[in-house]
Amino acid sequence: MTSSAHDPRVAPPLYIVVAYVPRRSELPIGALGAVALERGWYAYVGSARRSRPARVARHLAREKPLRWHIDYLLTAFRARGAWLVDGPASECALADALAATPGADRGPRGFGSSDCRCTGHLVRLGRRPRRRDLALAAHAAGAPATGAVRAFGRRPSR
Repeated sequence: MTSSAHDPRVAPPLYIVVAYVPRRSELPIGALGAVALERGWYAYVGSARRSRPARVARHLAREKPLRWHIDYLLTAFRARGAWLVDGPASECALADALAATPGADRGPRGFGSSDCRCTGHLVRLGRRPRRRDLALAAHAAGAPATGAVRAFGRRPSR
């Protein structure tokens, strides 16, 4: 029997990392090149087949090698919070659900989605996200209605 951690038919555990961009900015984002970001709250949807807490803690660290698109954003603008998302939702479905919330729009095309064909996994939100907002989006993406979204226990490093 195949473990769900390595079964491509099973969605890997998800997480959401949120950052605030206080002013319109242009950042170099790896292979995407220079990317313009408007002022606002951004939610990045990621996944980790193994060691999700370690992946999220890495994203929250200020000093790290720049490996993923989100690393470039979080080096310029620190993470303001992170949530773990459980259930069968996929990264793409959760990003779609977040983008469908009032006042939200998709971040730069291709951000965080170099391993899939969706628009991207970064969403600019209409306001600072609350756990309830994220839980509603997660449920719309296929996660259970209750208990699927919980705050990540570590504070972002300064």
